[in-house]
Amino acid sequence: MTAGEGAAVRVVEQLVAAFNRRDRDAVAALLAEDATVAGIPLEPALGKAGAMALLEPFLAADEIDWQVTALAANGRTVFTERVDRFRFAGRGWTAVRAAGVFEIDDKGRIAAWRDYFDLAELERAMA
Repeated sequence: MTAGEGAAVRVVEQLVAAFNRRDRDAVAALLAEDATVAGIPLEPALGKAGAMALLEPFLAADEIDWQVTALAANGRTVFTERVDRFRFAGRGWTAVRAAGVFEIDDKGRIAAWRDYFDLAELERAMA
């Protein structure tokens, strides 16, 4: 792994840790101002404010436990396979399997983030 790949991987690891702490400020700090965040097959969110609005329903969980099961990097692009677990008030744990692609800019922030998942699985988890 090159130094650039290592730095990009650390950004994604920091994002996962921030989600697991439900730390909105840390998540936002890792996003570029003009970031694009897309949960495929849904429409993408543009800009940091739009991205945070898209992510808020997930961060509203009482507990979050994202588990990275596979990770690879190519330059400043990081690929993950994850199981994103959430526990919402009055419910047990739910999970969504996701494959994520993160593009890290030259300032060490997430410029693009695309998660690919099954929409029906997400809807069951977020009900």
